[in-house]
Amino acid sequence: MADLAPRLLARLLRPLAGHQASFYQAVLACFVIASTLWMLRALNTSHVAALDYPVAWRYNAQRYHPARPLPATVRVEVRGNGWRLLSRALHFHLPPAEVRLRLAGTPPPRSPLRPPLRRTLGTLKLVSLPADSATFYLVPGAAADSTGKR
Repeated sequence: MADLAPRLLARLLRPLAGHQASFYQAVLACFVIASTLWMLRALNTSHVAALDYPVAWRYNAQRYHPARPLPATVRVEVRGNGWRLLSRALHFHLPPAEVRLRLAGTPPPRSPLRPPLRRTLGTLKLVSLPADSATFYLVPGAAADSTGKR
């Protein structure tokens, strides 16, 4: 039984042995062309991917501070064309979503992230957000290390 694998491999590779270099170049060119066409076809279909999308938080940092640290990126699931997903995954043309947080004392909306993300994603469709995205809110008082923009 252990003898079967080497014999089978030798039988499959026998037609490729003993040819000129131009034959191997042609075989390699065929594999490169086939894999390129396969990849281009796959990029033209719709896919779902998880992305770490950058977020720029906007609030009055002199009067308020976040109740907990605000993340620089948010993990979102998006659906779209393979080319668009590839460019976003490689961080090409990835403008941050500008999220304006409400004033203290007002209840946060269901998700302050959804509208800004939809605007900045363009043709990509937002599939899901993190479960805790509705808990980004502000409390009165300026923090010494606040990074919010006015």
